[in-house]
Amino acid sequence: MYVPEFFSPPDETALAGLIHAHPFGTLVSDDLQASHIPFLLQQEEEGLVLCGHVAKANPHWQVFDGASPALAIFLGPDGYISPSWGDCSKLVPTWNYMIVHARGVPQVVEGRADKVHLLHLMTEAHEASQSTPWAIGDLDGQKLEQLLEALVVFRMPVTSLEGKWKLSQNRAPADKAAFIDAVEARGDIELAAAMKQA
Repeated sequence: MYVPEFFSPPDETALAGLIHAHPFGTLVSDDLQASHIPFLLQQEEEGLVLCGHVAKANPHWQVFDGASPALAIFLGPDGYISPSWGDCSKLVPTWNYMIVHARGVPQVVEGRADKVHLLHLMTEAHEASQSTPWAIGDLDGQKLEQLLEALVVFRMPVTSLEGKWKLSQNRAPADKAAFIDAVEARGDIELAAAMKQA
């Protein structure tokens, strides 16, 4: 990914934070298959690990062999930036965004207990904001077995993590301030907040 110095994210913690905040990503394998799925990013002894699952009917899992590399892409807040918001004689239209690329080698989780454990962790993370969180344990035994049969759970230890925070850092302060005001006015609060911090 091309990342000019002024668009570099502050550190790996910021990159991991974007994945936690925007866990729905695109997994692309080296044979150019792609799946769009929610992930769970975990810190384990060996480092960062992405966990996810796909339907067994999805042939993509057949390349999760522990040898074939893949790229997971996570998009944070993004939005159009109009030159009409600043000095129109010097600016052109552009798009602001935050993105993270995580590379690794996905591997299918085979053990039943390990699959249930990872499904529990993923569900717990995504249910955390619910007033009455649902849990894997809410399923009866037969339904759980059907679920385990229908899903392929995988882990992908992260071998590299890179990102790009393109948030008007290269613009004159007056133009950047005008962009932030316009982005806030149209309701893109998360993007505006990111631009203020950049």
